[in-house]
Amino acid sequence: MTAHQRLRVTDGITPIALALLSAALLVVSLPSPDIGWLGWGALVPILLAIQGLSPGRAAALGLLTGVLASFGMYGWLFEVPSFDLRHAVLLALYVGAYPAIWASATSWALRRDIPLLLCAPVLWLLIDYLRGHAGFLALPWGTLAQTQHRNLALLQTASVVGEHGVTFLVALGNAALAALCLRRERTYATVAMLLLVTAHAWGATELFSPASGRSIRVAALQPNIQIGDRTTEAGREANLARLERLTREAASAGPDLIVWPESAIPGDLSDPALLHRLQQLSSDTAVPLILGAAEVEKFATGDSLLTIGRRLFNTAHLFQPSGATSPPYRKRMLVPFAEYVPHADVIPWPEWLAPHVTELTAGDSGQLFTIAPQMSVAALICWENLFSHLARESVNGGAQLLVQLTNDVWFGPTAAPRQHNLMSVMRAVENRVPVVIASNAGPSQLIDGYGRVVAATSNVFQESAITGAVALGGGGTVYSKTGDWFVLFVPAGAFCTYVLLKRAHLGRYANRPSLDWIRGVPGSLVVASMLGRGRRVLGRTTPER
Repeated sequence: MTAHQRLRVTDGITPIALALLSAALLVVSLPSPDIGWLGWGALVPILLAIQGLSPGRAAALGLLTGVLASFGMYGWLFEVPSFDLRHAVLLALYVGAYPAIWASATSWALRRDIPLLLCAPVLWLLIDYLRGHAGFLALPWGTLAQTQHRNLALLQTASVVGEHGVTFLVALGNAALAALCLRRERTYATVAMLLLVTAHAWGATELFSPASGRSIRVAALQPNIQIGDRTTEAGREANLARLERLTREAASAGPDLIVWPESAIPGDLSDPALLHRLQQLSSDTAVPLILGAAEVEKFATGDSLLTIGRRLFNTAHLFQPSGATSPPYRKRMLVPFAEYVPHADVIPWPEWLAPHVTELTAGDSGQLFTIAPQMSVAALICWENLFSHLARESVNGGAQLLVQLTNDVWFGPTAAPRQHNLMSVMRAVENRVPVVIASNAGPSQLIDGYGRVVAATSNVFQESAITGAVALGGGGTVYSKTGDWFVLFVPAGAFCTYVLLKRAHLGRYANRPSLDWIRGVPGSLVVASMLGRGRRVLGRTTPER
């Protein structure tokens, strides 16, 4: 008997209602209201809804879930002045395409008697990976793993399997609950539950492991500089005076490092008077400063209509009390249609999609700041904390502390800043390094290598500062060194498991029509292995110069 012939618990409940419920659960499991445990059931309604449906109808339900979840998760984008309904619909359709593909593929697998627990979570893992590696379209914001940012025991598995692995475990839990609701695959569901209990138990023991690195004190400033405060010379001077005051106040607590937010200093940092003023501040307080600035570099190889003959960078700078200098860190992952227009030389994007975008140039490498002997720091700017490979590269290069400089003032007092900070929790656990978030409008946070928020500002859009102690990282983790191995291992393992089960229980498995899908699996695995090259397929995430 096939899956669509079995009694369905959804009889009498419209599949559309179940799709709507999944969308709602996905939204509320993230900030705000941040009811993370609902993430364990967010996929259950849509999994029940697609039982017995064709792949096409399942895709329509998945698209409905994804589109509505997109409006709920990213509604704060309407705070951006140039963002309107056209942008929202386009974004929702793009984000919704991922659950649509997942629902369609899951329906296709179920109609071939592939167990729910072997297809649904594995396919979600692959779709989740693609979404985070889709070139300039990559957007790993609002993942199932991020719903578990308070579930510290489960979160520790990220040090081995990364954020995608945590997402898989949550998807596995959803599939197990759906199977139990359908009253089938109870043995598989029991095994899945035991695996999740084991993952939680292992993570709980990790939380009691002593930190290996030495403890340092770090301060993060939250100056709450509004957009209008940056447009006049008087406003910029007032902003700098505010930052100087907050720095001197924070220095009284004796920190080893003070961090300013992204773009705290607008304009040209080559101004000698400004450079002297910042250097003097570091010398007077006897504390190193890392700050964000809008750097300008002359572009010597011809004119550009977008940069007016100059290259613009979003940067982080280090000022030492001794006066020692370091090259700036230049942001490598720019925000498409906000900091640059992807492939503007070959794609005639409509004006409404990217009006008046200031073209920035991407940095081409990481930069470690040596604060003191045996203390190396790497910076992430704005949404760079979404991309795990940047943090991994920095940690493998010797970084013991990550500082995230961000300015989310554009999104107003919405859920956006709190959602944004969740990615830094993931980067901390993946690499066992602390992360300092200096956010212009908040919340600023200090996160230890286990994902615990050890200090945080209490409110957004209020001037504030935090100081706390964190233990430096100690050389990375399994995930730091191996990356997303789990994304290839799980599909291969699921395939082998299915073949072994069929071999054990069905005998002449090779001649069964229900196993026709196996012929395509080797090719599917090859496709999965190439997802990591998504940027080469869809284009570079940042423009080349």
